[in-house]
Amino acid sequence: MQETYVAGTVLDIPQDLASAVEHVREHPGPVEITLGADRPVGLHMGSMVRRQAGDQLRKAGADPLILRVPVSVDEDMPDEGVIAEADAALVLAHGVGAQALVLALGGVTHRGRQRQRLYSMVAALAEAASAQDVRLLMQNHTIVDEVVMLLVLLDREFDQDTLDVTEPEVTSLAWDVSRSRGAGQSDADAWGFVQRAAKRAPVLVRGLEPGETRHLAQALPGFEEAMANGRVVTVEHCSGSH
Repeated sequence: MQETYVAGTVLDIPQDLASAVEHVREHPGPVEITLGADRPVGLHMGSMVRRQAGDQLRKAGADPLILRVPVSVDEDMPDEGVIAEADAALVLAHGVGAQALVLALGGVTHRGRQRQRLYSMVAALAEAASAQDVRLLMQNHTIVDEVVMLLVLLDREFDQDTLDVTEPEVTSLAWDVSRSRGAGQSDADAWGFVQRAAKRAPVLVRGLEPGETRHLAQALPGFEEAMANGRVVTVEHCSGSH
């Protein structure tokens, strides 16, 4: 039986745009690129260069093109600093033409940020993502439940017309499998939450070593079907890339 899923690629090592384009050309499909001055895409790029970089990556076969901001909500800096960095990354993602930006969450009490503070930061970034027409993918720090809780709160505020976004699907989940496993959550338990989130909006599955997409597709009921339907997108690290 022919497999109906294709795992994408994580590009998170220092390299220039030409090297990234060549890799994408050899491995077309979903691509997640970590932002940075020594990466294929970064905040140092001007508006024209951003657009050209996005065009080159997409023409090489990056579909969808996803960016990852190297800052998390639990960074040891003021709330305003985290929001400013993530907001700048959203502007960059829009300029590149990326479909989504991955932002890692911390635990709900990390760095002294209680649940309400964390939610307020995410809500502000959801509104910024909506303004840039970029999907904000919130990555779990530990178990996936922490992100699902925030999505529920965001949807509630959207329904009450107190969240300024065009649609609730502007926010979604990036399931980092390595982190949920590290927190003691089994893949099956995590998938129960992820599968429900995927019915709400497409989700990204990351934190995978080469070949693990096939394992998940074989082990988790409905995973392969969700990939075939575009509700789940997976990206794996390249061998020797981290």
